[in-house]
Amino acid sequence: MDKFDRVREIVSKILEVPISEINIDSKKEDFEKWDSLNQLNLIMELEAEFAVSIPMEEIANINSLKAILGVI
Repeated sequence: MDKFDRVREIVSKILEVPISEINIDSKKEDFEKWDSLNQLNLIMELEAEFAVSIPMEEIANINSLKAILGVI
């Protein structure tokens, strides 16, 4: 499984949406449940899955699948 597919699975789980609704062009506005709390849940899950540390100043800029892939 590639990185994009792993990210899609995480986004699907955290935001409670079918994986089929998530694509490379998906952004925060596309998901009702992508709020500030789920933003943090998403970051924590991504950090654990990919063994990375996302700087606090980057978290606010993560508002799309492309942005997620850019930081991991």
